[in-house]
Amino acid sequence: MLPDIAKLEFETEEMVEQEPVNNTFKWNFEAGDFETIDGRLIAIDKIDYIKTWIEKVLRTRKDLEIYTTYGSEHHDLIGTVYDRDFVQSEITRMVKEALLKNEAIEEIGKVSVQFDGSELTIDFSVNTIYGSAEVSV
Repeated sequence: MLPDIAKLEFETEEMVEQEPVNNTFKWNFEAGDFETIDGRLIAIDKIDYIKTWIEKVLRTRKDLEIYTTYGSEHHDLIGTVYDRDFVQSEITRMVKEALLKNEAIEEIGKVSVQFDGSELTIDFSVNTIYGSAEVSV
């Protein structure tokens, strides 16, 4: 005899949506290493986390074997002979595309791209769930 399927009861667990992890450790970009106090890593969160995350993303070239979804494509424009206005607009687009993948970032303000010889500087404002900040990479 088969059980009456309509009368079976199952225990179900309610799915709880987890908050994304929005913290990291303080990184010294000039030294290329974590910052420490008494040998311990310095934890950062909120707007400091966002600023560090932004700099890491923009310094990382997208589509390397190890970073398939992380980083920015603007590195592909380095050394090209495209018109400067085209390069600036493409860098702006690529930066916004890379940064808006972070759920804590709500909006990227006006992006300013400057070239000084072989150095590229990108300035912009960012609105996040933690507040606003001016960023220069």
